[in-house]
Amino acid sequence: MITLRRIERSMFQEVYPLLLDLNNPYLTETDWKRIFDYRWDREEDYCGYGLFDGREIVGFLGLIFSKRWIDNQMESFCNLTSWIVREKYRDQSLALILPALKLKDHTLTDLSASDKVLRIMKRLGFRELESELKVLLPYPLARGPSDVRLTQEQNEIETVLKGNDLKLFRDHENLTSCNHLLLYGPNGYCYLIFSTVKNLTKYSYNYIHYLSNPIRFREYHGVIRSKIISITKIPFIVVDSRLVRNVHLPFSYTLSLDPPRLYRSARLEPEQIDNLYSELVLLNFSTISTPVPTGRQLWHRLAQRVLLQSTRNRIREAHAEGG
Repeated sequence: MITLRRIERSMFQEVYPLLLDLNNPYLTETDWKRIFDYRWDREEDYCGYGLFDGREIVGFLGLIFSKRWIDNQMESFCNLTSWIVREKYRDQSLALILPALKLKDHTLTDLSASDKVLRIMKRLGFRELESELKVLLPYPLARGPSDVRLTQEQNEIETVLKGNDLKLFRDHENLTSCNHLLLYGPNGYCYLIFSTVKNLTKYSYNYIHYLSNPIRFREYHGVIRSKIISITKIPFIVVDSRLVRNVHLPFSYTLSLDPPRLYRSARLEPEQIDNLYSELVLLNFSTISTPVPTGRQLWHRLAQRVLLQSTRNRIREAHAEGG
């Protein structure tokens, strides 16, 4: 008889053999355990749902719960992760997601949907959260300003951060995958949380999950980029485009995210949702094939710049002729 049951924290060893079928060579047993035993506050005491044939687990969908202050209001989140069903039982896969769809007061996110799952989720009311990434290449003109300080020292970071940023730091400080970087000075600070992600190709990359102040990031992006690269020895930095929308970042290019990230929310817009408190920080796996630009991508980028400059020149000439 097929039944659906909540998965408690204590059931990890029962679920683990099923998770191995996802075939990610970089994820160890310790890594998988994080989606059962993450340390930030949550009201829910379960980690997802399982599909059982008698006593044997044949399907699993992980649910990562969190609460966030967004625009001075407490919001509930649920990140969907690791949806897997044994082939014989695939016709009952939707049973796993139905309980999550009943969480009407939660913002739901799916940050690593496959093409097949994407079609299902869109029929269930999910919308695109992000379809593009910004890849930041090494910046050759970075110079450390005298009026600001860059630090990774956790005691120093904890002293400077305030309010919601301080909570984000404390909730993620014990995750070995997360790096914390703070730039601060007389005019405020920019706090970043990033990870170094191993790729299935030979190219790893640094992934910015959160930045507190896009304006300060734009002002000091060069020295911040150089610091991240000097810390990790990895030359590529990736950030979701929605987090740096309208921020001009030289020596960068846009990379399509296919399939896109997804969300379902009654109140929040994409710009209010980042990648913290999710599988991306707990499991730290790659969602892109490679951050290295192809010749075609670089040529397209150059053509866009030439076209933009040509348009600007024509507008200037038209204004000059008009008086």
